[in-house]
Amino acid sequence: MAELPLAPLPRARRPKRHRPGPDAPPASAPSAALPQPDLFAAPQVAGSRLTYLDNATLGLARVDMRGWRPGDGPDSYLYHVTQRDGMATIEARGTIVFSPRAPLVLTERPGVGPWLANMMEVMEPDEIAGHSDETPVVFRVKRFVIDELLEHDPDRTRRYGVSFFLLTGLARSD
Repeated sequence: MAELPLAPLPRARRPKRHRPGPDAPPASAPSAALPQPDLFAAPQVAGSRLTYLDNATLGLARVDMRGWRPGDGPDSYLYHVTQRDGMATIEARGTIVFSPRAPLVLTERPGVGPWLANMMEVMEPDEIAGHSDETPVVFRVKRFVIDELLEHDPDRTRRYGVSFFLLTGLARSD
């Protein structure tokens, strides 16, 4: 048997470049194909929006004020002063509810004393003695869990001289 001759493999051809003549329109740049963003459109919210947080996730706990000293500095928690019936509702629900229109006010440890004193000053002595549901209660939450959802409260900060925050549920964009 005779062997078949091997045919040479076809070479890959390069596409011919078309050189534009002097009267040909210039080629468009690749960036021109991208549409220009609408500068007057409403900005899109990059962050998320929360309306409640689970008590266990926040590390929510009641605070016993008897062990506090006036010189205690800030720690890794934020505090909220409320009445006993408000705390009972939060514990029964298992969540803390908030929104930008009704934010939860929080403060650092040194702000609890002045806030509590102001609350006691506003309440009448008859209310405290007669209704145990209106007794002030302090609870704390872990700051690092909600740090991105906090906004500074300049009014209370100025009034009490200690940092106060609003838990609005809107993530900050730093």
